[in-house]
Amino acid sequence: MMTNLNSDSWDSDGNLLVPLHGIRIALGLAFLAAGAFSWFTFIGDEQWHEHHPGAGAGGFVNPLWMSILWIALPLVPFVLSGLLLSARSGQSKAAGAGIAAGLFACGFIFAIAAFLSLFLRFFPDPYVWENMIAILTFLACSVWILVSAFRVGKVSWGVFFLAAGTTLICMAWGNKSLESAAYRLDRQNEQRKAQAAITTFEPVVEAQHQITSLAGCLLLNHSIHPEDGYPSSLDQPQANWPCGTKFAANAVQEYTLSYVPLADSASGRVTEFHLIAIPVKKGIRGRYALMVESSGIVFSDPMWGISSPYVRAATSEGRASEIEELKGNLEHYMKNNGLAAAPLTLNAEAIGTAYGVQVPSIEDNGKRLEIKNYVFYYLAPKAGNPSRFALSVQCQSYGQNCLRSYFLDYDGVLRATGEPRQATADDPPALECEESDSPCKDVVWPVP
Repeated sequence: MMTNLNSDSWDSDGNLLVPLHGIRIALGLAFLAAGAFSWFTFIGDEQWHEHHPGAGAGGFVNPLWMSILWIALPLVPFVLSGLLLSARSGQSKAAGAGIAAGLFACGFIFAIAAFLSLFLRFFPDPYVWENMIAILTFLACSVWILVSAFRVGKVSWGVFFLAAGTTLICMAWGNKSLESAAYRLDRQNEQRKAQAAITTFEPVVEAQHQITSLAGCLLLNHSIHPEDGYPSSLDQPQANWPCGTKFAANAVQEYTLSYVPLADSASGRVTEFHLIAIPVKKGIRGRYALMVESSGIVFSDPMWGISSPYVRAATSEGRASEIEELKGNLEHYMKNNGLAAAPLTLNAEAIGTAYGVQVPSIEDNGKRLEIKNYVFYYLAPKAGNPSRFALSVQCQSYGQNCLRSYFLDYDGVLRATGEPRQATADDPPALECEESDSPCKDVVWPVP
């Protein structure tokens, strides 16, 4: 009679079954702990972005369907495990226990990683204690579930291990698939953003190219015929014009190009010019006002039409030329090797590899270096000053990708010219803003 009253506690072979209320309680507590961790993490991130607007902006956001799949990945086996554990069949209970074991073996690893991440965050977590309690609760429940699952699974080890193995494989495959899909979507998003940025900035890039090319023609012609001065108009090219630059007023979409000659009041001869590119509309993202003069520096105002003027060197040619990087590498080489004198010629070790754009190639037995748009000339120490050297870097794609050439003299002063030649010690010092994004001081900005 006792056997009939308690038949649910015994299997067909007469073995006492493990009570299921323990594993069910643990499943419920684990679900609540996981939900609490997710909630506190979510509101913590929301508060961080609220107090730090723009921080982390531009990152890829999972689409709704992917967020649903991420939630479904652990939730489906969790629900299935609970349903099978509630069945009367011993094999169903063993399958439910196996699914729980596979799921919470993965969950245990995730919880360990989440716990360690609490100490590796780059910003303070306002709910660190709440998250820590949730994680520790989940870890305890995971251990409880794993132990109980093995005790329940002994009813049918074959079914138990098949269910556990299948769950582990599905969890690993699902996680890998979702991560791969997220990576692909992120790459596609970045490509779309890059293409959108290219499209957005196409007009200003073309405007800069046009005025740089025009300035290159003006300066080149002036170097060939210095007695002529600069032209009083660009409506028609001069007879001795050295290049084929176009003069169309509407050459650039969304921009107006203008040439302003500046004449000497005494002689009437044009001794300076301003080439100006003005956006048709103000306050449009990526529409900078541009200006270049005989110095060869292309100035821009990225805040034109938005706020007060912020005039800077649009090309930052001093930085692009790599002359300061080469100087720093040479000084580092001398210091590291305890050299009192600068080398007579350059080699790969001396020029180093720390460059912002391109490592120069060595030519002419260490006297000449090259990068894409510039050529370097190394001037060895003079007698009486063995620790000092000089560098010359000349623009090679004149009027296309650069207009300025530089000379770093023996005293460490960087000099520059916008003329189509090497810079020398007689040229004026380069502007500080040519090597950075800092505003250019004392620049006459004719753009209204």
